[in-house]
Amino acid sequence: MARRRLLQIQGITRAERHAVTSQASDAVIACRGYILDYHQFSNMAVCFTIEIPSARLADLRIHLAELEIDLQPPSPEELTLSTATGEVAASLRIAFIHNEPDLRIEVPAIPG
Repeated sequence: MARRRLLQIQGITRAERHAVTSQASDAVIACRGYILDYHQFSNMAVCFTIEIPSARLADLRIHLAELEIDLQPPSPEELTLSTATGEVAASLRIAFIHNEPDLRIEVPAIPG
């Protein structure tokens, strides 16, 4: 069985990361999409793995632009998929520009 290639949607923002992360999640859901996975990379970026109806890709871009996320232009693949029917698997990566030091998360020791 062939693996589907993920469409990549990338952007950057100077907005507060907690708010943008929550609002980006809400934007995916508002576009009838699903969040399949989520990873936080310190306080530098977040990456969502999403599935969204292909007809709603343009709507998602509009919602994200309203959140002050500067998105890279759509790829030719994205433009082609936006006129197709069905669901699209995508990764949504948002990088944060700020002057804060790296976020350090202490991992507790596991006994044994």
